[in-house]
Amino acid sequence: MLMAHDEQHHLIAAANALRQTTYRCPGCRAPVRLKHGSVMVAHFAHQSVQECHTFSEGETAEHLQGKQQLAAWFKASGYTVQLEAPLPAIHQRPDILVQLGQHQPLALEFQCSPLSVERLAERTQGYRNHGYRVLWLLGSPYQRALRINAKALKFLHYNQQWGCYLAFWQVNLNGLLLVLNLATYDGEPLTYQRQLVLAKTTSVLGMLAYQPDLVAPMQVPARYQMYQQRLTLGRLAHQASAIKLQKICYAQGGTLSQLPAWVVPVSAKPPILRTAYLVWYLQLFIQLRRQPMVLSMVQLTTVIWETLQPLLALRSCLPTKNGLSRQLIIAVVHELKQAQVIESEGTDWRLNPTQLKWQSH
Repeated sequence: MLMAHDEQHHLIAAANALRQTTYRCPGCRAPVRLKHGSVMVAHFAHQSVQECHTFSEGETAEHLQGKQQLAAWFKASGYTVQLEAPLPAIHQRPDILVQLGQHQPLALEFQCSPLSVERLAERTQGYRNHGYRVLWLLGSPYQRALRINAKALKFLHYNQQWGCYLAFWQVNLNGLLLVLNLATYDGEPLTYQRQLVLAKTTSVLGMLAYQPDLVAPMQVPARYQMYQQRLTLGRLAHQASAIKLQKICYAQGGTLSQLPAWVVPVSAKPPILRTAYLVWYLQLFIQLRRQPMVLSMVQLTTVIWETLQPLLALRSCLPTKNGLSRQLIIAVVHELKQAQVIESEGTDWRLNPTQLKWQSH
């Protein structure tokens, strides 16, 4: 920890603390000792090993230095800054709490250690329920090669100007690495754009104003779509989930290779499912086969949502209004129309039986 109470109950920064003074943990009130060596930045640590629900022991040098760097960057950018600010109402203490004027306060969490999906959701929702925005910045343990199952993806954020993004704080550069416009395509590596923002050359406000030219999601050209769909099925066939998918197809009277072309996605999509997008499209195919021939827009979007919702990964850092899910539903309606699975009939949609049959090869 970087802050502790002195004998007068004043919060003192470790960088300004005196060795001969008694200090206590702001969370559990237990005695702490000042550590000020040549390897790690000045910090406090509990004198004896004990359970403290506010501060964990064993903070790394990266975590301590990163908190100081972030605090300095936001302060230099005109924000009011509190290191390890206590928030008694929610029993949480963010690494840094910042605020610009009358804007909603922002909790900054620099995460370098493992954190379960459930605990991440609990902490994020705790901030939001009490009027705080929260930004999770990830340290080096999360900065390894990004894959669809990477642990970093549970910290996925989203806004319109950056798309799906992750924020990595790089202590060695004193800078923020933004991984923007993240998207996934079944059987392929994640696609994304990168932007490095150095604290010494760009203010926080400059970073927030950054408007990248987002590359449109990958779309396989029509003439290659059949080849790409077969390639995708071939790659997914080596995964354990493919056996389950094949069993689902068997139960419905078909096989994976007999799926209509539209069921195998040919465009990149946001990485917010806990499985391949093919799984969702297969479930949608099955459910549409069970529907009446004419559906209202509400009925159609309800079917789409009911097949999507069980497959969503827990991405607690995404906007609470679930805008990405809504965008996906709109996009799928468009895809169904383009593939002639549905046809407009006044304000309703008529299903095309030809596109809801198992294909013979």
